[in-house]
Amino acid sequence: MEKLTQYPEFKKIVDLISAQNPLQRKQINNFTNMQDEDYWEYAESICRRINLSLLQSEQEMAEAASSYNRMTMDFLREQIRFSKTGIYCPDDARSAEQNVYSQPGVMRYYMVGLFLSYLLWPNHFEIIRFFKDYLKEAPAVERYLEIAPGHGLFAVEAIRRFPGLDATLLDISETSIRVTSEILAAFQAAPPRLRFINGDFLSVPIEGNDFDFISMGEVLEHVHDPAGFLGRACRLLRRRGAIFMSTCANCPAIDHVYNFRNADEIRDVIRSSGLSIVKDKVLPVEIMSEEQRKEGMAAINYCSILIKE
Repeated sequence: MEKLTQYPEFKKIVDLISAQNPLQRKQINNFTNMQDEDYWEYAESICRRINLSLLQSEQEMAEAASSYNRMTMDFLREQIRFSKTGIYCPDDARSAEQNVYSQPGVMRYYMVGLFLSYLLWPNHFEIIRFFKDYLKEAPAVERYLEIAPGHGLFAVEAIRRFPGLDATLLDISETSIRVTSEILAAFQAAPPRLRFINGDFLSVPIEGNDFDFISMGEVLEHVHDPAGFLGRACRLLRRRGAIFMSTCANCPAIDHVYNFRNADEIRDVIRSSGLSIVKDKVLPVEIMSEEQRKEGMAAINYCSILIKE
């Protein structure tokens, strides 16, 4: 708690979340107390931006905290259901689109909650750090495609790293596009060419097949055919172009459709799509042995950098 007082904009968010749900205080403290100075500076810089733009009033800030708490409760309910049934609900993409993606009220709180999760969930923070670390060493990127930008944080980091981008951001949800646009404006992330496409990635026309870099964070668990989805992304890349992707296994949510059982299943889908893994990271959601992970349905997050040979 003493550390948190040194970062007032971050503290405002944490205090509101904890006031609405006191159980969150302990969970957040357990995570943040183990973080280095880079984490604290990053969290404060992100909160400073959104607090000065999107969350200027007390009501807006309280609604953001409520969005985070509502989202965490959604995840908890789905985890309990999954532990009993072993299947995701919904079990088809059409249902997820009807009940989540096309519902502005649902998508708004969901995307705002997910945005904050990248500061407050250990695995989500590791994923955004993995993405940022790659961008630091990545060759120059001119044409950038992001599939399902959702909350907009990955797009912000890409544009900050390569401000001259020709960027295309595609999402099936109009609300996600609106949230992403608001986040980009908050961070003054305005590349020379920026276009939004509202549509299904598997069917909507996309100009060119020479993207340098494609980003798709937390996407494959939302589709029926991950290999086909990755295959189309591969065809849109130039040779030696790269893809950042993250997904999960045994992680139910209100809009997760495809359940990978483990990291090897994810890697098999990647390789069957004509892509090579440059590096990847497996992040267990719970602490358990390798033997336990193989025997059970262990929840993991997974992220990787892929390349088209």
